[in-house]
Amino acid sequence: GAVDQRQTGTGVNVVASEGTLVGMKTTSQFAYGTVRWQVLDGVTAEGLLLMPAGNTKIQALVIALPDADWTPEMFCGLTEGVTPQAQLARRLVNNGCMVLVPTLISRSDEFSGNPLVSYTNQPHREFIYRMAFEMGRHVIGYEVQKVLSAVDYFERRNKSTGDNLPIGVVGVGEGGLLALHSAAVDPRIDAAMVCGYFQKREGVWEEPIYRNVWSQLTEFGDAEIASLIAPRPLVIEACAVPEIAGPPALRAGRRGGAAPGKIEICTLGMVRSEFDRAKVHYDKLKAGDSLTLVASGEGNSPAGTSQSLSAFLSALEIDELTIVAGPPIGDGERKLVDSNARQKRQFDELVDFTQRLFGRSDKYRAKFWDKADRSSVENWVKTSGSYRDHVYKELIGKLPKPTMPLNVR
Repeated sequence: GAVDQRQTGTGVNVVASEGTLVGMKTTSQFAYGTVRWQVLDGVTAEGLLLMPAGNTKIQALVIALPDADWTPEMFCGLTEGVTPQAQLARRLVNNGCMVLVPTLISRSDEFSGNPLVSYTNQPHREFIYRMAFEMGRHVIGYEVQKVLSAVDYFERRNKSTGDNLPIGVVGVGEGGLLALHSAAVDPRIDAAMVCGYFQKREGVWEEPIYRNVWSQLTEFGDAEIASLIAPRPLVIEACAVPEIAGPPALRAGRRGGAAPGKIEICTLGMVRSEFDRAKVHYDKLKAGDSLTLVASGEGNSPAGTSQSLSAFLSALEIDELTIVAGPPIGDGERKLVDSNARQKRQFDELVDFTQRLFGRSDKYRAKFWDKADRSSVENWVKTSGSYRDHVYKELIGKLPKPTMPLNVR
């Protein structure tokens, strides 16, 4: 569903919560700013931009994607909620990377509904998924577009500075999903690190519905998506992620109807099995050394081991890992952006964009059907065969022919 024309905009703008231009704030470890950048018509990305402290030279440009239930501030250690080891955005900037941290659509149900109708217990991601699916779009596709728009900005920056710095993407949990898909569709991403997502995907029906992608498993498991990244470096980290038992519990004043679906920490064996399938693709390209698997503990400890981070930094041509103990929480009391208001803005933009697509859809349907002759029943039968096949095979889904007789009981 990542098919819409991205908007160039004016680049990544450092903004205050009121929308006025401000300077970067600083901690003892890095400088940061609240940022917004244009993605689609009426759709922006919001998050944080991190810059190395002092006169430290920028060596790489990275988009760091937190799990859907982590704010950018948590991923950077500016607020509590993420263990220091998993604060990859902070650790990357401390190792000479310029880091963009987008806000992801969360799994809360706070804004899922309409005050003129009703509210539901559908997670934000599911609420957007359900309407986007009808328009041939996906919440994953929308957020991949936000990542690729950040890559657009990094590419323009490289051209303007002449530095030609490597571009990387890293993510944890839902952010890992986006990192994997973004690197697969955009060869400008030089290296990727996927934490807590890569595994055998045949059980996707047990996961939240907003991870469903139409017909994906007919051709692509995670290993096949990794094959689209090959021979570029890809680091897979088996680690803990926030576990989800199901949709938010039904509250007073809300309708039910959210789809079942859980997220659990994957077993190390399942990660290794899918990694081995991916390695076949890398080996065929004589790039086996570019695919790395690292386990945090037994695959159930926090993301961000020194081994995985070192492998990712090495892929970005940064050879030495700098260890910085502890997060920069407490470097002076600073007023941070209202993350709940930011989440609502991001949610509303995607809802509005999808509804605008719906408003234009009749024109696309008319164009699609313009080869069918409605002047008579006979002409309709003659000219509509291809449409019947399309509906049968692409919209409904055609089961394969039986390979054995019915076993009637």
